[in-house]
Amino acid sequence: MSSPLVKSVLLGASRLESNNKLLTDKSSASQPVQSPISASDQLLAFPDESLPCVVYQCSNLLELTDVSENFSELLGLDSRTLLGKSLLSVEIIPAEDLVRLSNRVAELQHVNRKASLIHRIVNKSGLPLWVLHSFWKSNLNDTIIVRGCITPMNGDARLDSVEQTVISRFVHKLGNHFQLLNLVVSSLRRTVSESRETLILQETLEKAIELTRNFSDYNQIPTCLSRVELKDLLEAATMTKKSLFETKGIALESQIDAAVSGAVICCDSYLLDLALGHVLQNAIEATDVGGRVALCASAVCSNNGPSVATISIVDSGCGISESSLGDVLLPFFTSKKNHDGLGLSMASRFVEIHGGILQIRSKEGKGTSVEMRLPIETER
Repeated sequence: MSSPLVKSVLLGASRLESNNKLLTDKSSASQPVQSPISASDQLLAFPDESLPCVVYQCSNLLELTDVSENFSELLGLDSRTLLGKSLLSVEIIPAEDLVRLSNRVAELQHVNRKASLIHRIVNKSGLPLWVLHSFWKSNLNDTIIVRGCITPMNGDARLDSVEQTVISRFVHKLGNHFQLLNLVVSSLRRTVSESRETLILQETLEKAIELTRNFSDYNQIPTCLSRVELKDLLEAATMTKKSLFETKGIALESQIDAAVSGAVICCDSYLLDLALGHVLQNAIEATDVGGRVALCASAVCSNNGPSVATISIVDSGCGISESSLGDVLLPFFTSKKNHDGLGLSMASRFVEIHGGILQIRSKEGKGTSVEMRLPIETER
């Protein structure tokens, strides 16, 4: 039998606890009316053992009050011994992982706010198991509780993931060495006569620094979320590139619908500004003198689902061949000389980590359209 917790989590516990709707058979009006079947009863066909994850429930003090019965099978721990213990226990989670998990739990300031983390759980044999752990706050009978879902990861999945802090440290160390190399090369060029070798050395060093800087940007995640008016974000991005449009003699047209006014997006404005900047830069480079680039923006408000903003940057440039169109968002893919091919891939990544999607439509010789769709809030 499925535990009440599993039924609650899978169906959306808050709805089940406040509104136990009954489902009736509506397959045919001519058939006799069937006995009402509750949504929770339908889950009896899905025992805990068949679930690919463990679900649990905690008090607001993070003491485990209920765990699914498959805890032992999937994570190698006896679920009965865990009840009443703190989720943040060094007996369950290694100390170094516990610090990171505690910080994520502290982010749960509001009901329905979600957080997640990849970390280790130590089984009864003392061996670590990597898991993907998601958790959130819920309101149960006017009492705040914490619910979570833990999914074991196989070895391959763990090999694909690297902690952001570790990568940041590598980039920082590389930056220190590059700074020292730059000083040495500058000193060398002052003390010896200019030569082909010193020029190549300087150029190679500058490319390595630029590549490291781009990698640092590519690896960034939102660090400072704030509510920003979408219209302000668009105006700031175009203002940054205004001089480049004027220098190259390209007309920039702005077509922003009235519905965009009042649209707010919760984001790291620096990362989204980078995304817009990369797309605009790509449009400038693809468009010849006398061409045009249009920035279009619209918003669709919805009461039943998320409100969405659509931002399109359309250029009259050279376009992209059909054979290359599927690769343009891959890092380092480029058809231009002296380009690293990271601009559009970074833009796509930054849009995606804000819950959006970036798509490209293009025809060779007829220009390119880059469309970004992002979830927004609306004051109306």
